[in-house]
Amino acid sequence: MQLTMILLVMLGLPASLLAQRDITGRTWTRWEGDRKIAYLGGFYAGLKANDAIFRQAERDHPLRKPVERTPASVDRYKSERREYYARNLKYDFNMLRKLLDVFYTDSDNILIPVPEAIRIIVLREDGNHERADFLLLRERRKALEGK
Repeated sequence: MQLTMILLVMLGLPASLLAQRDITGRTWTRWEGDRKIAYLGGFYAGLKANDAIFRQAERDHPLRKPVERTPASVDRYKSERREYYARNLKYDFNMLRKLLDVFYTDSDNILIPVPEAIRIIVLREDGNHERADFLLLRERRKALEGK
């Protein structure tokens, strides 16, 4: 039971986020506005579907013993998924598109994958600057390692 939940977490979020990891600022800056909006709509539809599947798995496989704790991987998954939603942005894809356009004007950000850029921008918009800065530096380092 718990193994199923852990496997879902291990495969669920990474699968949805890695599906288009090859889309970086290089690709983003070449797209027209409508295509960017469509990408954002699809990205968030994928997150919403992933959330629905995860919640169903939690209902289908509840913890059996009263003293059982939720695995740390499940808590981390939920925490990371929340990092893609900002209270003030909601589903304003036009605003998010504009913020991504500005994000990618910095040449140091151009190789950062769009899903991670979304996460960084949303965290910053939600006031979590420390976490956003940590992720930004991590992604910049990863991009430099790939050169």
